This record gives sequence, C-alpha cells and structure tokens, in this order.
Amino acid sequence: MRAQTYGRIEHVVVDGGSRDETLAIVADFPAVRAIRAPGLGQSASVNRGVADAHGEIVVVLNADDTLRPNAVATLVEALREAPDAVAAYGDAIHIDERGAQIGLYPTLPFDRAALLEGCYICQPASAVRRSAFLAAGGLDVKLDVALDYDFWIRLARSGDFVRVDGVLAASRMHLSNKTLARRGDLYREVVRILRAQFGYVPYSWCYGYANWLLDHGDQFFTPPRRPKTSVALTLLLGLRLNARQPLRFLRDWYGHRGLHARR
Repeated sequence: MRAQTYGRIEHVVVDGGSRDETLAIVADFPAVRAIRAPGLGQSASVNRGVADAHGEIVVVLNADDTLRPNAVATLVEALREAPDAVAAYGDAIHIDERGAQIGLYPTLPFDRAALLEGCYICQPASAVRRSAFLAAGGLDVKLDVALDYDFWIRLARSGDFVRVDGVLAASRMHLSNKTLARRGDLYREVVRILRAQFGYVPYSWCYGYANWLLDHGDQFFTPPRRPKTSVALTLLLGLRLNARQPLRFLRDWYGHRGLHARR
C-alpha cells in the first residue's frame, strides 16, 4: 500500500493469528493501525477492519494479493464521479507464487443478474463505500471460501457498481491457495449461497461441481479430464440441487450440453 499514488490512506491491519512476522513488520510503520484478534476467520477479520476504519471508501487487501500503484486513486475517483454507486472495480490478473502473470481474471461489465453464473469481480481490484458495506451486513462469517461472491450478490441488491478500465490488482494463485485447495468446500458454499439468494443453481456451477466430484482437481492449473462424463453427471446433480425447478434446469442443461461435450 505504500506505493499507492493516492496519499490519504488509512491503513488498518487485522491479524487474526498469523505465524509470521506480520505484527513486527507493522510496528515499523507508526501510521499503520494494527488490530490483534486471534481466532478470527477471514470474514470476521475483514468486518472488524472495516468497522474500525474511519474513511468512507474501503479497499480490502488480503495477504496473497497485490495492488497496482494507481489502484486506490482510480477506484476513489470512480466513486466520486458516480455518487450513487455502492462499489467500483477494475480488471485484475492472476499471478503465481513468484509474481509472474499466468492469466487474466475473468472480469465482466456490471450486471447483477450475471452474478448468478459466476464471480466476475476480483476482490482486491475493488472498492466499496463503507456505509454500503455496513448496511449490507458485511461478509458472512459462516462462509470461509466463497465469502466475496456472496457479498457481491448481496451488495448488488443495494445499488450499482462502476467498472473502470485497466488492471488494478493481482490475485495470487497456487495449489495451497484456499480457493483451489478447498474446491469442494467452495462448491458447497456456492450452492448454499445461490439457493438462498436466487433459489436456483445454474448449469455453470453444476458443471464445475460435477467435474470436481469426478476428479477432485484444482480446476485452475489442471483442466477437467472427463468433460463428456461431467455433462451427464451435471444433469443428475442439477436436477437434485434444483428439485423445485426441474424444467428450468433441463432447459439450462440442454442449452449448454453440446458446448462442453465437444471438448
């Protein structure tokens, strides 16, 4: 954060029980306020940091992620120019453990209905109005993997997001990354979120879940190995997860099946 071109930044670090030198490093920077809260999960730590902050615009940066020097300034300006927006976000890249770029984050223009199909907002490349964050109830402390996705869905119901051009952040991906290492937990949380927020689990998520059930792969570095089998399993899984809307899922599955079966 020291490299940011935006000068008026309040730094709040919440340490939920790190085993490295986090607190010692923070102590060397008097302007950084450290909160030691052992035992807090990720969601509760973020909520604590936002609650203790004073500014109206909040950028959350987790341990593995990085920001481009112009990120905060760009996001702040976007929200100033759109006073009715509750959040702003830009593009992002995926990087490996050494910091080398390995791909683009699949960012899309803001469309709250499209959040049903996937999380297209990269959390470190975003900023949220603190008042909107608190009004939405913050992150759900019962979630540990899909917490950002759930939050974007809930926040989008309170107002529009502004998308800005350009890469603002990097999300680090490696096999011990929580999203990859706990892929099964991710799908189970996503199913719970989608049922609660939309009452429906679409083909895109059912297909990914079916692939994971077949090979338990990370699905980022290793592509699915049995796409045709996955398409068949997706039908069974989707009908089970959408027992109250079988015809909707049948139409959904029928419209997508050929795309993945040909791979």
